[in-house]
Amino acid sequence: MRLGTVVSLGILAASGSIASADVILTWGYTDLAGSYDATSGQFQAVADGRTSGDVTRLAPTTGTADFNPGFESSSPFADAQIFISVFNKLGNTAQGQGRFILTDHDGDQLFGTIDGTWIAGSLGIYFNGDLTAVDFAASGGGTTFDGSDGGSFDMDLPGDAPYIGAFVQLFLRTGTGGFFTRDFDDISVQSAGEIIPGAGSFALLGLAGGVACVRRRRN
Repeated sequence: MRLGTVVSLGILAASGSIASADVILTWGYTDLAGSYDATSGQFQAVADGRTSGDVTRLAPTTGTADFNPGFESSSPFADAQIFISVFNKLGNTAQGQGRFILTDHDGDQLFGTIDGTWIAGSLGIYFNGDLTAVDFAASGGGTTFDGSDGGSFDMDLPGDAPYIGAFVQLFLRTGTGGFFTRDFDDISVQSAGEIIPGAGSFALLGLAGGVACVRRRRN
C-alpha cells in the first residue's frame, strides 16, 4: 500500500495563456510539525514521525516519490522543511517570505522561495503565496528524485529552470494564542505546492484561497 498526499490548488490566471500553462510537478505533506518564534517573527514546519507526503512529476514521464510516516528517521537524508517569516501584521492578515526545501532518500533536493500572505480564519491560519526560483540540486549522485518508501522520477523537468508555482498551507489555531501573538510549538501543518515552467510569458497572481481538497492515496 502507498500513502501519499495530493492537494488540489486553485490558481488565478493573469490571461488565457497563463490559464493554459501545464502543471509539471506537485508536492504535498501532511502533519508537518509547525512552530513559531514571536521574537524573531519566524514560522517553520518540518517533518517529524507523523509526517507523510509525496512529490509527483506530472510531465511525461510521470512518477511519484512517496514518503510515509517516519521517513525522516528511517531514511538517511529525506526531509521536508518550510520557513516563512511573519511581518506587516494588519488585523487578520500579515505578509510572509521564506523558502522550502524537500530532500529525497539519497540527498537530492527540490527547493524554492516563498512570498505571500498569511490569513487568519475563524479556526485556522492560512498561507497563500507564489513560488519562485524553484529548482533541483542533484546531491545524491543520480538523476532521479527518490522516495524513501518507493517511487521516483527524473529531475530533468521540461522547460528551463528556475521554475515558478503556487503554494498553500493550513494549520488550526489550537491554543496558539491568536494570530501570531505568542510562541507556539508542535502544531500539525498541511502544505502543498504546484510548479509550472518559468517562461517569461507566465506570471502567477497567487491563489484563489486555501486548500481546495486534500486526499490520501493508497495502493
